[in-house]
Amino acid sequence: MSFLFRHKACVFSPLLVLLLGVSGCAYVTPGQPPAPPLPALAKPAPFTAADAAFVQKLNAFDLVQIALANTAKTHAARNDLALLGASMTKDLTDAQTKLAKLASTHSLTLPTKPTAAEQKQIDRLGQAHGAGFDRRYIRLFTTAHGRIKPVLASQIALSKNSDLVAIARNVQTRLADYQAVMK
Repeated sequence: MSFLFRHKACVFSPLLVLLLGVSGCAYVTPGQPPAPPLPALAKPAPFTAADAAFVQKLNAFDLVQIALANTAKTHAARNDLALLGASMTKDLTDAQTKLAKLASTHSLTLPTKPTAAEQKQIDRLGQAHGAGFDRRYIRLFTTAHGRIKPVLASQIALSKNSDLVAIARNVQTRLADYQAVMK
């Protein structure tokens, strides 16, 4: 037994010395100055009234377009519109999530459902199927895109909030792609 004990002692002695040496490195001598405090977290640029209005408009646009795109997945006669509906739902939901997260950091609460008038329009379109649905859906999207396009351009040009500008650019690019597919 004594041989085995001596062998373990020889193996563990260098390890013990190493651990004691490393733990001694963390000791701060009284002559050293204390560590500086961590910098404060950068606060996001505050929303202006124009930024808040943009967030509200884009949120309303996204809610309606997501609902319409969900309907297009099952009601469209054109296969490309049905596939576009699935893509739009995913993309606009992602944009909606980013927008809601950004709005919540600025104490802005966004509605999660379309207004009653918008819901009525969504329900009316949901009653159509086939080619009639396709025509109405393309017309509604084109009209909505025409209304939101200058709002996006204005936000990109004038906003000082880089997060909102990034969201606006992303949505602007996606909407132009959707419009090209719908023609």
